[in-house]
Amino acid sequence: MRIEAEDSYRDDDMRVHHKDDPFTGEVVHRDAAGRVRALISYVEGVPSGPQTEWYSDESKKNEGRVRWGIAVGDWRRWHPNGRLAEHSVFSPQGRRTRRRRWDKDGNLTEDRSFTA
Repeated sequence: MRIEAEDSYRDDDMRVHHKDDPFTGEVVHRDAAGRVRALISYVEGVPSGPQTEWYSDESKKNEGRVRWGIAVGDWRRWHPNGRLAEHSVFSPQGRRTRRRRWDKDGNLTEDRSFTA
């Protein structure tokens, strides 16, 4: 199921609800012009699944996956010019295991692995 952000609300525990029930599905966030700015997936009101954000020019800003509110797997972030800005890898437990960053011209500025 996909709903618009204005058709949802957060409870005191920060869970997203739709029609008084914890929401499972995608919530669409739009800007004032009606362009999709983000698609956020939820399970029982908690962010879980693919998460994607776009800049106002509709180019991709961020994408990744969460499981019960924790980043897992590959996450990417782009500069406004469309070049990749960062690629991070998270373990199934949400620990960052690697991060690579690039400047707006595409030059690698960081390549770091993290150990537990």
